[in-house]
Amino acid sequence: MNIKTFDLNLLRVFDAIYAERNVSRAAGVAGLSQPAMSNALLRLRKACSDALFVRTTGGMEPTALADELIGPVRQALAILQQSLERPHGFEPKASELTFRILLSDAGEGIVLPRLISAVLREAPRVRIEALRRPNDQYQQLLQSGEADLAIGNLAFLKAGFYQQRLFGDPYCCLARKRHPSVGPGFPLQAFLQAQHVAVATGHADDLVERALSKMRAKRDVILRVTHYHVAAEVVARSNLVVTVPRNAARDARGVQILPVPLRIPAADVRQFWHRRAHRDPANQWLRATLAKLAFD
Repeated sequence: MNIKTFDLNLLRVFDAIYAERNVSRAAGVAGLSQPAMSNALLRLRKACSDALFVRTTGGMEPTALADELIGPVRQALAILQQSLERPHGFEPKASELTFRILLSDAGEGIVLPRLISAVLREAPRVRIEALRRPNDQYQQLLQSGEADLAIGNLAFLKAGFYQQRLFGDPYCCLARKRHPSVGPGFPLQAFLQAQHVAVATGHADDLVERALSKMRAKRDVILRVTHYHVAAEVVARSNLVVTVPRNAARDARGVQILPVPLRIPAADVRQFWHRRAHRDPANQWLRATLAKLAFD
């Protein structure tokens, strides 16, 4: 590829198709007609000597090369956008930036409704994209600029990252209403005798296991899931019990909320950002907007 003759607008096309997995939707995001988008994709494929995206029943799936390129491409686009805006600082009313935020499913439920209300009011042309990735990818995504912020109880993000506390989220237990052996109070003995759902990607599971280990006690975990809302749905339709952050239980239906009969600390929900973004005006605005929100 000769960068001197490469059309840099194709980077926006690549980013849009990768995000949307659909040429028509990507055309809308990029402000192009569908024929123009299809033509741009052909030019991209020729420039990269690779299909980049393969049509499947689930949408346009990226090739290995596309997966390799997306991080550097998004970082380059972010740097270019920030460079163009920096002479005048960040102007929320005029900006068309897309902020990408790493969030858990519990974080999405409490943070996004409040954040999007503030964004629509203060920066109506800004877009927010919530990302769900494994914990071991957070550092690389923030370093590369593919993600702007991460929000959660993320103790594993330390060196090279700034952080700010947003709110505390105490844990609770959920059981279905009219559960045959669980009711108000929920003593430790009932907790140990119950059958449990564990959320593999949550911190509650680790905290419960540590607390039980100190007591030399065990619980009976018969199901492991990856999302809090799935655990709540299972609990509402069975005699299982789950331990979740209180905010993850806000929209749960058909369950009773019970105290956790163990001494475990509340989740400390913070926003994290890489040092490369610390002085960036757009990132500063996003962080300040989040810090002003009322989460309690």
